[in-house]
Amino acid sequence: MKKVKPILLLTALSLGFSASAQQGIFYYVNTNQNFINSKTIDVKPTDNGMVILNQCSDANYASHAIQVIELNKTMIKTSESIVNIDKLHNISGFSRQTDGSYSVLVNSGTSQLEAMQVKLSAAYKEAGLNKFDDLEQSSFVSQATVGKQVLAISTHTPTKGKFDIMLSCFNDNGLMVWTKKISSEPNESADIIVADNEDNVIVLGRKYNDNATEYIPILYKLSADGNILWKKSGVDMPSNFYSQNITVSKNGDIYYACGLTLRTGVLQTKVFKLDGNGNTKRTSNLNDFTSNGALWLSSGKVLLYGSRFYTDAKQVVTKGAYMILDADLNELSNKALAVNDKPDSDFNYNTTTSSDLQAAIELEGGSVAMVGKVTMPQAGGNDKHNNTIVVVADAYGNYK
Repeated sequence: MKKVKPILLLTALSLGFSASAQQGIFYYVNTNQNFINSKTIDVKPTDNGMVILNQCSDANYASHAIQVIELNKTMIKTSESIVNIDKLHNISGFSRQTDGSYSVLVNSGTSQLEAMQVKLSAAYKEAGLNKFDDLEQSSFVSQATVGKQVLAISTHTPTKGKFDIMLSCFNDNGLMVWTKKISSEPNESADIIVADNEDNVIVLGRKYNDNATEYIPILYKLSADGNILWKKSGVDMPSNFYSQNITVSKNGDIYYACGLTLRTGVLQTKVFKLDGNGNTKRTSNLNDFTSNGALWLSSGKVLLYGSRFYTDAKQVVTKGAYMILDADLNELSNKALAVNDKPDSDFNYNTTTSSDLQAAIELEGGSVAMVGKVTMPQAGGNDKHNNTIVVVADAYGNYK
């Protein structure tokens, strides 16, 4: 195998970036030698660019830490910070506080997870650590900003194989105000929470059978104080779905995307458009595509981002992919990273990088930034590590 060109690994590759025409593919190699693998959890815009929250891991994925990467508007990495948390298990998201600091909700522990809050200063250094007695045997899953407060969902596990959904409210200083159980039946776990434009939230989860061997999707619509407005159980989905995500439009329509395995090596994403009361209005099947997330765009379109399989004579890998749909689920754009794109085009080796898009935000002018991981060889060797990749596409889905 030919060696990679090490000089190209030293910095992000900028393609010319402006507020009016932001597009291209950028990647960033981890600089910490102990935590060499990254997985994107969340991304937020800043006045000067964006900040990316990753969960980073060692070579064996046995030890984890918080990784924060800051990019300016020209997509240059201006800082990379690593925050070590004892027995960190996973990260669920972060929010910015009124003083410019960040609140990161995490779960730590081994056999029994603890729900915790890590406070980071504006310079992304650890500034505090809180454990919550009210969330004993609970693990954070997702969070959403509603007005000046953050609502976070967690899955409570009082006994093995039994689940409840908990909703917790944090004020704009990051302090917990209240927490309550919202599941109306036993054996319900949480996946995602998103806010609508009326300060309500939609909670997406799963309802398990008594043996916790099968599940169906469930949807809750809640007021900002945690009162149940309605519940929908059992969206018309096969029981073999492996991922699900939602976004909410400006007028309250709910877009639900669910990943299925049709047969070995054949994937499909099924998309539902629901009204504000949870009633199905339209459906669509997207073949050969796995959706990790959904984002309602100000143009009235829906962005789905994730990956699809790429196959050649030597290997099968995943490539970051995304689709843009109109409000009625008609396909407008369908893109996947290719072997002639960065980072593959920067190297001269006999393998192909694997990538997956895991978070997204809308930028000025209707362009979008999709962030995820790219598995690529390292300079001077054949080992592959997961680094951060950013795809910036214009309002029509074009990145080049």
